[in-house]
Amino acid sequence: MAKSNKKDLEELKKKVALGNRIMFHQGLADYHGHVSARIPGTRKFFIKPVLAPLGTISSKDIILVDIDQYMEVCEENYAKPSNKRAITKLKNPPRETMIHAAIYAARSNVNSVVHTHQSLATAFSVAGTPILPIYNQAAVFAPETPIFPSPRLIYTIQDGKEVCQTLGDRMAMLLKGHGVIVCGDSLEYATVHAIYLERTAYMQFVASCVGKPAIMPQQDIDFMKENMTYRAYDGFAYFKSLLPKGGRL
Repeated sequence: MAKSNKKDLEELKKKVALGNRIMFHQGLADYHGHVSARIPGTRKFFIKPVLAPLGTISSKDIILVDIDQYMEVCEENYAKPSNKRAITKLKNPPRETMIHAAIYAARSNVNSVVHTHQSLATAFSVAGTPILPIYNQAAVFAPETPIFPSPRLIYTIQDGKEVCQTLGDRMAMLLKGHGVIVCGDSLEYATVHAIYLERTAYMQFVASCVGKPAIMPQQDIDFMKENMTYRAYDGFAYFKSLLPKGGRL
């Protein structure tokens, strides 16, 4: 793949900032959680700094993480419970940057990762109930969202490996008592489907109150999976349009 030029990189940083703002505006994240994007064809990605409020992130705040360099120093610099740098104003990556680094390292087809602690989907993880492909925008979650069995934070290389083992080739997973991970081949795809994951959790909960939620037929799942590959860009533009004036970057 052609080397990204400076303009491309600035646009990608802006898009990462927008993804974070959209998560905040949709009520899915506050200062916890993060949206990242891989620089195409590389082992590097952009992400917001630790504990920076998602609703005010701009492109100038976004930082670069080299996966290989991060793997070398992550456990020494970021995984120690006694480490206090996470509460300073220094531009350190989030403590759970390992989620992003591990998935990018394991899956070359993933170019964006979203991690949030969104309430409804996380409640499903607590109940041990997978989120199912029960309506069109949930097709990408087929056959169901796997559930990581521990609420621990994902700090270490071993944590990252275990997350990737649970995720497999799926596009979303739940972290029991912790949050969710959604990934995709574009930032637009991952961001939009983090929103649809929460909506699916709501719909599945309501459906379970009045009956038994039914999974879509496989042919419809296949069609909608392909459909959402390009419709995600329209969805991202729509959710961007809902941001307050001045917040659309």
